[in-house]
Amino acid sequence: MTQNISPVIASEMRPTRIDRLLHMAGLDFHILVTLLFRSWSIMAGGITVLLIPMFLSPSQQGYYYTFSAVLATQIFFELGLNHVLIQLTSHAAAHLHRVSETRLEGDVRWRYAIASLIRLSAKWNAVMASLFFITLLVGGSWFFSNKGSLSTTQWLTVWGVLVAATAVNLALSARLAICEGLGEIGHVARLRLYQSIAGYALLWFLLARGAGLWAVTAVPLANMLGTIWWLSRRRLTKGLNVQGLVTATDGCYTYRRDVFPLQWRIALSWASGYFIFNFLTPVVFALQGAVAAGKLGLSMAIFSAISTVGISWIHAKIPTFSAHIARNERAELNTIFNRQAIRAIGATTLCTAIFLVAVEVADQFTPKVLDRLPPRTALLLLSIATVANAAIFAMAAYIRAHKEEPLMAQSVASALLIGTGVYAMAHVGLIATVATYAGITVFVGLPWCALIFNRYRQKTL
Repeated sequence: MTQNISPVIASEMRPTRIDRLLHMAGLDFHILVTLLFRSWSIMAGGITVLLIPMFLSPSQQGYYYTFSAVLATQIFFELGLNHVLIQLTSHAAAHLHRVSETRLEGDVRWRYAIASLIRLSAKWNAVMASLFFITLLVGGSWFFSNKGSLSTTQWLTVWGVLVAATAVNLALSARLAICEGLGEIGHVARLRLYQSIAGYALLWFLLARGAGLWAVTAVPLANMLGTIWWLSRRRLTKGLNVQGLVTATDGCYTYRRDVFPLQWRIALSWASGYFIFNFLTPVVFALQGAVAAGKLGLSMAIFSAISTVGISWIHAKIPTFSAHIARNERAELNTIFNRQAIRAIGATTLCTAIFLVAVEVADQFTPKVLDRLPPRTALLLLSIATVANAAIFAMAAYIRAHKEEPLMAQSVASALLIGTGVYAMAHVGLIATVATYAGITVFVGLPWCALIFNRYRQKTL
C-alpha cells in the first residue's frame, strides 16, 4: 500500500535553492562560519585601510603595520604546537563519538590521549608565552628605539600592552586548537568572528577619537577577553572527564614520544614561515623607512586577508582529512581534498582579481588613499604569490594530516632564499623586494611542495 505524503510535507523535505547552492559550494556549518569570519576580516580590513590614512600620519602607519609584523615572531614561541595538537586530537577523536554537545565517548585509551594533550599543552604554552612577553618587550623596544622616527613616548606603552595581550592569546591558543581537533572548527571560527567584530569596532572608534597608535591594541585585547570568556563557558573538553583522566598513564600522549618528533619539524617550517610571510615589512622599515613599510604592510595585510578566505575550504576540513587517514579511508580522503582544493584556489584567484580591478577603479575616485599602496607592479606580483601560496597551503594540509612533516627542508630553503634575497633587494627598491619574494614562492616553493604532495597522493594506506 502506497503511503501518501502531504504536498506541504513533501515541499518541506525538498532542498531549497539556498540548500542546493550551499551544497554545490561545499559550504557546511564549519566552512560557512569560517568564510563569514574571514570575509568579515577582509571587509573590516578594507574599512581600516581607508581609515588609517585619514587618522594616522605616514610614520604612524609604518609603526602600525611593523608592530604586527614584529608580533608575528610569536611563531618562534608557539613552534607549531597548535598544528600538532589539531592533528593528534583529530586522529584520537576519529575513534570517539559525540553523544551530546558536551560529551564524547568511546575507547577510554583515546580519551586518555586527548586529556593528556590538554595538560601537556597548558604547561608548554604557559612557559612559552612568558618567554615571548619578556623577549618581545625588550627586543621590540630596542628595535623601534633604534630604527624608528617617533619619540618613545608615542609608542612604548602601546607596545607593552600589545605584547602583553598577544602573550595571553598565545597561552590560550592551545586549548582552542584542541577544540578544533575535536571537530569544533565552526564554533571556534564563530568565536573569532565575534572577537573580530568587537575588536575592529573598538579600533575604528579609537582612530576616530584621535587615539593614534593606541588603536592597534583594540583587536588583540578583544581576542584576549573573548577567548577567556568562551573557554570559561565551553564544556566539551570538560565532557572528557579530564579531572579523572589526567592522572592516568595508559594511552596518554607524551611530549617525547608523540609531540616532539612532529613538532620540531613543524616548528622549523613554521619559523621559516615568518621569513616567507612577515620578514618583508620589518626589513623595508629598517632600510627604506616607515612610509615605505606602511605601503608594503598595508598591501600584505590585504593579500593575507584574501588568502585566509581562500584557504577556509581547506582549514575547516583538516580534522576530516586526519580522521579519514586514521580510519584508512584513502578514496574518501582524495575525493574531499580534490573538491576543497579546487574551491580554495579558485576563490583565492577570484578575490585577488577583484582586488586588482577595484584598485584600478578606485584610482579614479580616491587617488590620495591609493598613494598609501605600493605601485601596481608590486600588487600584481603579490597577487601571483598569494595564489601560489593557496596551492601550497592546500597541499601542505593534505601532507601534514598524515602526522608527518616532510616539508621542513622546503620551508627552510624557501625562508633562507627569501630572507637573504629580500634583504639584498631592499637596498634596490620596493618592487625589487616584492619581485624576489614572489619569484622564490612561485618557482621554488610551489614546485617543490608539489613533488612531495604527489608522493603522498600515490601512497597506499
